[in-house]
Amino acid sequence: MLLCLQNMYFLEDYPNIDIIPCSNLLSKPMPICTICESAEMIGVNLLEDYLSKHAIKLQIIWNGRHSQNTDQLPKIFRSLHSIRSKMSSPVRNDVIGQVNGNFGRWQLRTIILIFLCKIPSSWFMACVIYTAPAPKKSDYYCNPFNDSVVTNSQDWVKKSQPSYIQRATDREFQVDFCQIYEQTLDSDFIRRHSNYSNPFLQPRGPDENIIPCSHFEHNPVYSSLVTDFDLICSRQLLVSVSQAGHALGTLIGGLIATKLLKRISPRRLMLIGMLSQIFFGNLTGLVHSFNLHMFYRCVTAACCAFMYTAGQMILADITAGKAKVIITTLFELFWSIGLILLPGISIFVDSWTHLYVAISSPTILLVFLHRWITDSPRWLLKQGKIENTMNILLESAAFNNKQIPLDLEQQLQEMANNIRNVNPPSYWSIWDGKTNRSFIIAVHMAWVWAVMLYNAMIINIRSFGVDHIHSNTVILGFAEMIGVFGGLYFILYTRRRWLWVGYCITIAGFLTFFIWTVPSTMKESKQAGLEIIFCTGLKIANALSMSILITCTGELVTEEKRPILMFSVVTWSRIWLLIAPFIIALSTIHKLIPVTIFAGLAVINGLFMCYINEQFWNFSHPKIERVPTLTTFRRNSAILLMKRNSTCSELNIGMSTPPRASISDLLSTCEAIEEKF
Repeated sequence: MLLCLQNMYFLEDYPNIDIIPCSNLLSKPMPICTICESAEMIGVNLLEDYLSKHAIKLQIIWNGRHSQNTDQLPKIFRSLHSIRSKMSSPVRNDVIGQVNGNFGRWQLRTIILIFLCKIPSSWFMACVIYTAPAPKKSDYYCNPFNDSVVTNSQDWVKKSQPSYIQRATDREFQVDFCQIYEQTLDSDFIRRHSNYSNPFLQPRGPDENIIPCSHFEHNPVYSSLVTDFDLICSRQLLVSVSQAGHALGTLIGGLIATKLLKRISPRRLMLIGMLSQIFFGNLTGLVHSFNLHMFYRCVTAACCAFMYTAGQMILADITAGKAKVIITTLFELFWSIGLILLPGISIFVDSWTHLYVAISSPTILLVFLHRWITDSPRWLLKQGKIENTMNILLESAAFNNKQIPLDLEQQLQEMANNIRNVNPPSYWSIWDGKTNRSFIIAVHMAWVWAVMLYNAMIINIRSFGVDHIHSNTVILGFAEMIGVFGGLYFILYTRRRWLWVGYCITIAGFLTFFIWTVPSTMKESKQAGLEIIFCTGLKIANALSMSILITCTGELVTEEKRPILMFSVVTWSRIWLLIAPFIIALSTIHKLIPVTIFAGLAVINGLFMCYINEQFWNFSHPKIERVPTLTTFRRNSAILLMKRNSTCSELNIGMSTPPRASISDLLSTCEAIEEKF
């Protein structure tokens, strides 16, 4: 097939494309599709699917007589990257995609079961909100002695622990529960000092040195990690260390899963992750050592990574087209559903131990349903398991009512040989310069800020108090769902999706800075409501950006490099996620400091996404200057028809042998291109 372009500019980087001068047209008995002037801007995009489907060799004809719009030609030839990758691929006929189709009843069963695996993963990430809630000041006091020594806890707190004046209102003071007077270590201290009962006078202790408290007495309604391991005052940082351990497990689990998927099938790896998550998840809640608790929490996070890493591979293999885009985006929806369900589970338990058992046990149901999860047919084919692949395709065709080619086994054998002959690109291929390196760096950093916000904003709910912890979790869960559906809309129905989402998260970040304007003298419930409104807006914008990054990052490079780029950005973002819990620890200084940092990160993320849009737009999409008027359309269409007819007439006069395909077929292709324009 020949493609007439206006100039030969920028073609030296495309060795797989034949360049034929226009002087040789009459000697070439081949059909011609002429794409002239502005119509050529979209011609390459339309021909891409046609060439890939029919495995036609692309030949470009240089028409030196036309030289207009040469400044637009680099954009045209950059879009030929994807054509070259498809034409050079040895896998011509994808029989698996033909039999499975894009989407059907058979895929729906597996998709739902894999989506359900996302729910326990979100539970284990966010469970620290309920296993280690921030305690109130009245829930504990310093008690360096045995329980029998302190009989009057209120009097003990008044006389033994320092206090300071609260400047926000008059005649109000607060007790420092993390410090104690050194003289109070004497067991006769309470007996030797008189009681006082005036609540409007600041307590006065002895004029002694103040030392940190070494042991606390708790009066909990709910048994948590904080009460069992004294995770308050100077030890409060250990809560952030525990959450960092979960992030470390996610990082390690993703790396191990990627390595294991070369040997173990995705379906089997999912089962291993389920069984391991049940075992180690229960151990996490049953241990009596905080060190063991952090270790098992890290291992459990790795098991969860096994499940959804293998599940994502299966989803990408059994779906295609628009359905694949929708499913990839909605995969995060069940993460939000898990957040909404978590407060309901925590209501029925009164201990952090019971909560871990409650969120670990539902995975048993997924183990029984695992038999209906299909394996990855392309992974089986790559391993040479032709019969297993045929069984999957026969089942898929029966459920989806698809036709099966009679030579299915031969086509699968040929496809397996072609797949094994393909040399996968190395990691450094994404940095080879064919895609702008600054562009690759930008998408890596956008992933970093988006993932940090996505996880840390949920954990930061602890900072807003125990009284509103359930409602705040549900609100942010619904905010994520709104962001996922909004991201899906931008992906399906907008062209500049990177730009619009960049604007959204940048504006949301700037608006979140105004959270400091909420009056501190306002009623506590109203103050908490206004603060969560600011956080909700930022959460929606962040979910928008995550949807775009998860679904559209692969579009930024050629098809064979997409798995490498996705692996790189996900791993890089998980490394940075290790520091996110320590940002939340700054809430001990002021509860709005972490939110302010998140707002700043959101603004930076938005700027990166706007930059990515600029690069991506220039790389893949021609710019439409303006919508033509009816008069302009009629004039230009008449000119295009005259040029097309004259070219075809010259071809019919000069050809000594008939063309290989009818001219009418090629004219219909040209008409489709012109109609698209």
